[in-house]
Amino acid sequence: MASSKRNAPLDGKSRHASLTAEDDEFVYAVCERFFQCMKETHEAGASNSKRRPGPAASVVDWLVRERGRDDVTREKIYPLIWQAFKRGFLLLKAPIELNLRDRLTEKYKLDAYLAPAAPANGADAASEQAVANADAERKLVVVNVSGPTASRHVGSVAADEIIKLIYRVAAEKKARAVAEGRDPNETRVHLGFGAGYAAMEVARRLADRADAQTPKLTLHAISPGGFYIAKQQMDPTVYFNYFIDAGLDVECVGLFSTPVVATEDFDRLKRNPSLRRCFERRDEIDIIATSLASADDEHGLFRQYFEHLRDGGLVASDALQTLEAQGWVGDVLFQPFSPSGALTPKSHRAVALFTFDELAAFSRRPGKHVVVIGGPCGACGAPKTNALRPLLENERTRLWTRLIVDRDAAKALLGDDATPND
Repeated sequence: MASSKRNAPLDGKSRHASLTAEDDEFVYAVCERFFQCMKETHEAGASNSKRRPGPAASVVDWLVRERGRDDVTREKIYPLIWQAFKRGFLLLKAPIELNLRDRLTEKYKLDAYLAPAAPANGADAASEQAVANADAERKLVVVNVSGPTASRHVGSVAADEIIKLIYRVAAEKKARAVAEGRDPNETRVHLGFGAGYAAMEVARRLADRADAQTPKLTLHAISPGGFYIAKQQMDPTVYFNYFIDAGLDVECVGLFSTPVVATEDFDRLKRNPSLRRCFERRDEIDIIATSLASADDEHGLFRQYFEHLRDGGLVASDALQTLEAQGWVGDVLFQPFSPSGALTPKSHRAVALFTFDELAAFSRRPGKHVVVIGGPCGACGAPKTNALRPLLENERTRLWTRLIVDRDAAKALLGDDATPND
């Protein structure tokens, strides 16, 4: 059947402008048929390919025959494919590198940490099978990407992992609601975001992948982003708009504050009516998505903020050097850490729903998930090797249930064990 929008007029600016008015079903059907024709051409082999029409011509013939659409030419097929991409019908998934993951697991002795959780005492066979079929409670993922776009692709894989967790948590909550006699349709999955470029990319991908079946979400900002005159776009409350623009059923819990405050002011700040409620609701969070930064990366938000404070005379001029002398290798949620654990600057502390140690404890609670996006710096592409290493080798600083890293970081973490063929 022909689309009711087939005769939409051109606007004079582009000969393909009318294609934007085609409905989703038609665009998707054209896209599906195009790739099916490409597959058939490939399977036919080179000897027969010259006698077959190209995929675009085949789609045109199909549209005339099956849809009665004689107004779509070969030249319009590729703009329709672009429409499919713009509307989110085409999902590009980055490849996963299993060999590097296995070698990291062996080198850092992660087998026990990554093992699936055992069924509770007295669990029935169905529960045991569910555990066997589910993803491991903890997971290390190496994304086989490199170069300027690697950070974005690592974020995409992290978002895809979070999508799985959202549906898993939603199913668990609905089953619990039914067992307790509550309305399962009123349950929500609570998703917490840290600040930064990587978390922003994850939020964008999540919103792009969402549809009418996506569970109800409550979005929590677990740390503020930006400061005074810069980087406000990195605040989680800004990229909550991706979900709102996608028309999803979301509740938003912001965290409106500067990233750090004077240590003596923190307890008073927590009593602020707005911030107090954010802290009171932190235990509702099911899944946390956050990235980290390396201490040696000039683009890290923590480093940039403390440089801003130093230049304004608000912290000691040697504040960063003092942290470096204490072994500072990275930061999470504006909180620096060393290979042995969290570091606490004397004069200032982060405003975040979780301290470093609290985040590690949160990741060990049943039913809670912390997804750490460990891709390269979004500005310069430098791998975050030094910041990632403690998250692998030290049980105290292993604050993730899912850790997503890029290929270059994985190789660097393997050190001399890496081979040129990886």
